[in-house]
Amino acid sequence: MRKQHRNLGFIALLVLLVAAMPIATIGRVQAQDAGEKVLRVHQSTYPDDFDPQKSSFTNEIDILALAYEGLTRLDENQETVPAAAESWEFNEDATQITFTLQEGLTYSDGSELTSENFRYAVERTCDPNVAGEYQSILFEIVGCAEFANVGFDEDGEEVEFTDEDYEAAREALGVSAPDPLTLVIDLTNPAPYFETIAYMWVFYPVKQEIAEESPDDWWQTAENHIGNGPFRITSIEEEQLITFEANENYREGRPILDGIEYVYQGESSVALEAYQAGDLDIVQLDPAQVADLRDDPEYVEYRIAATANLAFNLTQEPFDDIKVREAFSLAFDRETYCTDIRNGDCIPTLSWIPEGIPGSIETDAYAYDPEAAVQALADSSYGGPEGLPEISLYYNSNDTANTARHEFIAGMYRDVLGVEITLEPTEGTALVDLRKSPETFPQMTIGGWIQDYPDPQNWLSVYWKCDATFAQRFGYCNEEMDALLEQADQEADPEVGIPLYEEAGQILVDDVPGPFLYNSLQTVLVKPFVTGYTPSASDAEWPGQYASLMTLDIERPAE
Repeated sequence: MRKQHRNLGFIALLVLLVAAMPIATIGRVQAQDAGEKVLRVHQSTYPDDFDPQKSSFTNEIDILALAYEGLTRLDENQETVPAAAESWEFNEDATQITFTLQEGLTYSDGSELTSENFRYAVERTCDPNVAGEYQSILFEIVGCAEFANVGFDEDGEEVEFTDEDYEAAREALGVSAPDPLTLVIDLTNPAPYFETIAYMWVFYPVKQEIAEESPDDWWQTAENHIGNGPFRITSIEEEQLITFEANENYREGRPILDGIEYVYQGESSVALEAYQAGDLDIVQLDPAQVADLRDDPEYVEYRIAATANLAFNLTQEPFDDIKVREAFSLAFDRETYCTDIRNGDCIPTLSWIPEGIPGSIETDAYAYDPEAAVQALADSSYGGPEGLPEISLYYNSNDTANTARHEFIAGMYRDVLGVEITLEPTEGTALVDLRKSPETFPQMTIGGWIQDYPDPQNWLSVYWKCDATFAQRFGYCNEEMDALLEQADQEADPEVGIPLYEEAGQILVDDVPGPFLYNSLQTVLVKPFVTGYTPSASDAEWPGQYASLMTLDIERPAE
């Protein structure tokens, strides 16, 4: 969910057509040219970036996970298993982890892949000149935070620095490759979950010479993506199509599929027509389509580990006032929204970590209560709706189905609170860009998180701590919660650590940083000749996108 990612990666982008040819036809022609076993997958949003060390949204990582692989990976049960590394070992107090790589690893072009390539991936993630979206997830590596913050003082203000300052910080980074098969990472504190972080895209081993030749846009060229994943990128047609072919040099051997195509179409009705015409094999469904298709034998629904919230910019009025935030949470009818407006593709929630994940808590705080909502707004510093500044709700305008959902939200606040909400329809890629900076984060928009890995540390520390990239975007910081999370993150015994996470989760609920709304279900149609996939909680875009890449198969009927 990037996992705004996480942030959620469910923002649609209207695809431009090429030479007046329907995009579905483009997908069909490419599939025939590439071989019989080519899986054609609908994607609603073309990414604005898919550089491994910079990416954070699910539609970015969805591309990278085909072409690259980390030291570990998550299987269909969300367990951490070996990938490029055959094993790993912590020291006694879990402040150092040593990975041993598989022998004979190569890139997709057949060139040697060693521990030095993974060391460079860590360095590049922490590099202030790269300033990746997930930089802070590696701040537990000795020197990473200091390297990332070269050029900034304690208040986050830019300061002058020299080349010597930069080099000293780079050399102090606690990662080394003492031999081609060994990677050693020194940690600032015990981090017994760190082998799971090593599966993530920040560890994807981009080639240094390629990334440094054109640091800002190397990733836009298919030939530059020389990776170590089960597939390789063969073509990029911006905002339309990305094609992949099986990597003959993958460490586990060649996948069953000859290739995969990501066909980008932001208009859900057009994508469904393409699927029904036989031009797509998997199509993402808009909630407006679910009611009519739920009984279709090709309908697939599964729960993903994702929570959506109404994200506020806490640095702007009126959401710097907790009573206003309480009022907006109490005025949100989650049951009606999920059941009637989203046609049952979500499960209402009042807390952040979904049920079934360690650290999840049950609460009824700030549930729908119109009378209490009105009172909370009256108790705010604004005294009621008449004292509020103008409030704008930003949403992706590329899929017309989005408009009705946001009109419902605006109408609900008008009817319950007497607050007029200005709707701000925004082009999908532009909205993603706005959400990535504290200076431009919208006053109010639907946001959320899709887990990177099933650990409360990922749900709370990675997203909500004061120094987290994501919390900084919308101005959230609670030092009391940070202290609990610092303690919980270093605790190897879950019987001690989980209660600390639960306590931190309750502080988060009490702060009402943005009303928690619902947990997500992914709804898709899948052709019956697509087999060998097992949906997992991380498969936010399409079922089998991570753990099933070596077992996915197609027996397409003869035309």
